Amino acid sequence: MRAFFFNPRSLLYRSIGRFHSTAANNDVSFSMLSLKIGWASQVREHPNSDKMYISKIQLSQDGDEDGKEPVFKQVCSGLREYATADELQGRLLLVVDNMKKCKLRGEVSEAMVLCGDSNDASGSSVVETCVPALFDRRLIGKPVFLKNSAQSEPSTRKIKPNEWVILSERLSVGSQGEVVYKDPHTNQKTPLCVENGESTSVPIVVNYVPPGTSIR
Repeated sequence: MRAFFFNPRSLLYRSIGRFHSTAANNDVSFSMLSLKIGWASQVREHPNSDKMYISKIQLSQDGDEDGKEPVFKQVCSGLREYATADELQGRLLLVVDNMKKCKLRGEVSEAMVLCGDSNDASGSSVVETCVPALFDRRLIGKPVFLKNSAQSEPSTRKIKPNEWVILSERLSVGSQGEVVYKDPHTNQKTPLCVENGESTSVPIVVNYVPPGTSIR
């Protein structure tokens, strides 16, 4: 039997937004998401859950000469069955940055880490984080966009539960291991990318999972 990947925030949003109409689907677009590259500076076990970690994730560049401090957010993620804290700490991650702050088992969670969720030949769950194909600290805090699409400022509006349910169903792993978004009108799948400051697009990928894997 396939094990269930417990992404606490995603599970919460899916339970709230289970019912949505076709009209609502058509009103939801990728631009509603604020996706950024975050860096897991600290990862520790959640004191009230044997499935979750609590991570301190940096979501902006390091402090500058003007004394501006980098932005950090606390994120609870259900990854303890799939990776050690040491494996996650120091990793670049794909983060949904415009989630409404909530408490998960008594601890504040301010964003969500996205992962590919699949299963192997034996039926065991395989969960891998979505990461930039290139490790480059210049990517920290950079917005993630659709390849060959006009870039705009990330949304500051908090995404609603039913909107996230719809959008997450359009995200999956493509044929080359890249994270793709399926346009509901054209059915075209477009890779997600981030720029490294040199006008070079770096794809977002999920390693060790097959094409078609869901993103949660």
